[in-house]
Amino acid sequence: MSEQISVVTRLKFYLAERMFHSSALKGSRLRHRWIMAWFKQAASEGHLKAQSMYGHLLYFRGASPVDKGQGANYLLDAAKRGDAKAQYQIACIYETGFGHLQKNYENAVRWFVKAAEQGHPLACRKMADACEQGKLGLAVNPDQVQYWQQKIHRSLENTSGMTLSQSVS
Repeated sequence: MSEQISVVTRLKFYLAERMFHSSALKGSRLRHRWIMAWFKQAASEGHLKAQSMYGHLLYFRGASPVDKGQGANYLLDAAKRGDAKAQYQIACIYETGFGHLQKNYENAVRWFVKAAEQGHPLACRKMADACEQGKLGLAVNPDQVQYWQQKIHRSLENTSGMTLSQSVS
């Protein structure tokens, strides 16, 4: 989205995320309702990370098919806006299909590639495996396997701050 996210929306997300990762009141229904309400508000107001997190929580932890459908919609919105985690999750949904996002390997590959190109390690692994084993409608392609495996190594190096050769010594 081109408009700015308000300070209040950023604050809602920040507080919800901090509480989500906190051990305070773990297991409390009130805590859960509060966190979900603030994630929803921030996501509905266009906060990208909130859309991705709220979508993930609804889709993967939602209690009903309606929750899962709403979660998929938030994930799709975040994926379209460039969130690599949401792109990976949408690809996984397209790989198996759910509701209005029917099983579609072409869409799954498109979203896996978008996430992998941003260095998402699980998306890189999925593409390497698909190219190695001829999955997701792709032909076996050793050159692509090598490309995605190198992408995995670069992603892990960027995340850890050290090269793989340093981690072995």
